[in-house]
Amino acid sequence: MKLYVKRTFSAAHFLPDYDGPCKNLHGHSWLTEVWLEGEVNPKTGMLADFKQVKNILDELDHCCLNDTFENPTAENLVLYLYTNIPNCTKVRLWESEDCYAEVGYVRD
Repeated sequence: MKLYVKRTFSAAHFLPDYDGPCKNLHGHSWLTEVWLEGEVNPKTGMLADFKQVKNILDELDHCCLNDTFENPTAENLVLYLYTNIPNCTKVRLWESEDCYAEVGYVRD
């Protein structure tokens, strides 16, 4: 079974180890795409609870990401989501409409 969750959140961050404008506090409207894959639990009839996945993403909404992450780059955020969402096989995190970070794979 495969599932897909698409969710947006707004959050600010700054990149302390970056020599450029992103070293200053600024915000993004992040778009997150999450792919999940696995066996359906016969008792619940679900692979994953959509609400649980959305709650993990919503924890990042309207916060300063530096309060949670030492270096909140798109790459570090996508790795965090990938490792903390059960049954996740791929995460794509759009920082802007034309730039994203991605980790994982989706089997055909």
